[in-house]
Amino acid sequence: MATQATAGRRIRMGGSKFELTMWFFTRVSGILLLLMGAFNIVYANLVGGYGAMDAAAQMRWAFFPISFHVQSTNVEVTPYFVNPFWQAYCFLVIAFAATHGLNGVRVILQDYIRRPLLMAWIKALLVVLWVVSMLAAIFIIFVFQG
Repeated sequence: MATQATAGRRIRMGGSKFELTMWFFTRVSGILLLLMGAFNIVYANLVGGYGAMDAAAQMRWAFFPISFHVQSTNVEVTPYFVNPFWQAYCFLVIAFAATHGLNGVRVILQDYIRRPLLMAWIKALLVVLWVVSMLAAIFIIFVFQG
């Protein structure tokens, strides 16, 4: 455990490796989400979204290109999810976003909830939500033929 001398006394600084890892992950995933989102929007414009749909439809399509998101447009949707690169890319966006967001909720709730049993149940609920998010992403990206 690391120590730091402050004003003549020693203060123990520490925490679990999980907390340190999630702290680092949150910073990296936030930057990656911004870059990946910007890349998706640029790509959506390059493949025809610029003149074929309004801004709301373009944003929905850029981040989640399912055919019913862009009905009545001239933009082709199906190649986006049949390409293994884009399948992996979209899954990573969802995985980063879900993990980043649910970890943020966990940290905020730890600041306010003082009962250990309640906090354990809430952490279990957050893990269940994360697993459901990952399973839904896998189903929609790799299985669903919408």
